[in-house]
Amino acid sequence: MLLIPGPVEVTRPVMDAGSYLCNHRSDEFRAIVNNIENSLNSLTGSHRAVVTTGSGTLAVESMVFSLINKNDKVVALTQGPFGDRLAASVRRASKNAEIINIENKNIMEIIEEKDFDKLFMVHNETGYGVAVRNINDVARAVKNKGSRIIIDSVSGYLGYKIDFSNIYAMATGSQKNIAALPGTGIDFLSKEAVDDLYSNDVDAPFYLDLKTSLDFLEKNETPYTPSTGAFKSLEVALDEVKKEGMENRIKRIEKASKFIRSILNENNIEVNGDDSNYSNTVVCFKPRTDPDDVIKRLASENIIITKGMGSMKNYLRIGTMGIINSHFISRFLNSYFKIEKINDYVDESEVKCDLPEFLEIIEA
Repeated sequence: MLLIPGPVEVTRPVMDAGSYLCNHRSDEFRAIVNNIENSLNSLTGSHRAVVTTGSGTLAVESMVFSLINKNDKVVALTQGPFGDRLAASVRRASKNAEIINIENKNIMEIIEEKDFDKLFMVHNETGYGVAVRNINDVARAVKNKGSRIIIDSVSGYLGYKIDFSNIYAMATGSQKNIAALPGTGIDFLSKEAVDDLYSNDVDAPFYLDLKTSLDFLEKNETPYTPSTGAFKSLEVALDEVKKEGMENRIKRIEKASKFIRSILNENNIEVNGDDSNYSNTVVCFKPRTDPDDVIKRLASENIIITKGMGSMKNYLRIGTMGIINSHFISRFLNSYFKIEKINDYVDESEVKCDLPEFLEIIEA
């Protein structure tokens, strides 16, 4: 039972799709590429959606190296390990980059005070289990300033309601809340971003060049050999999202995070983040005993979680992404309580985070 912050558990149809193999220059595969983009655009409100064989980080770096002009004034915000990774990429792409740590800072004040053309930021900081919960207000403020916001929402997309109308570009990955197999990075582009790609003064590596990908996307193709199984898996997973309903998936994921946080808090277990900045998709908490021992003992019961990152390395993290459900949540909590000798028990019926019946979970 995978409860890490991605990859996540998937359904049988999504898993089976991973073995799909075909000629990637065939009409058969072009139909898959077209279906994927149509699904992503209809769910998100984006103008174009580029899918690339690779990880979420690949999608983020594609935005960084394709969308920063050489003379752009750039600000990158960080509040954890993935923000630091984004900032490092921005520094490589721009000589006019300012990096700002936003922990305990007011983002709106930063936007108002700073002079910038483009603002890069991580929406959901997986390493620490925190998020910029007012992301829609932030995006609106940046656009009203006459600037552009580029968002790493690798672990946030479909875990929050995101208004794309004020967003210039945004990245995500297949293996998080979409609940597809790992292997595809996704870039959502506004019409403004697409138009700029054809006039930007950039020197992006070929594989990261979103303009090249868009040129091939006109033919419903990728510029290079894709992972056909990962693409087919993504197509099937997106069909499942649409069938469940995007808002229903978002509500289920947020409900899972809130429930776990509330139960841990009731048992006086320190949980990182508060109502202003907690993550919908990752719960980061401090165990009472050795985190490595807890992870090992949970793994013996086929419950896989992971440690925090950076300054949270002595914390534990549980992902509440994708196909999270009442059974997974209650099983994790009860096993954890047993390990920590906590006198509490969660009945599965209490959780009320059930999946639609058509989402059949594969569980060992």
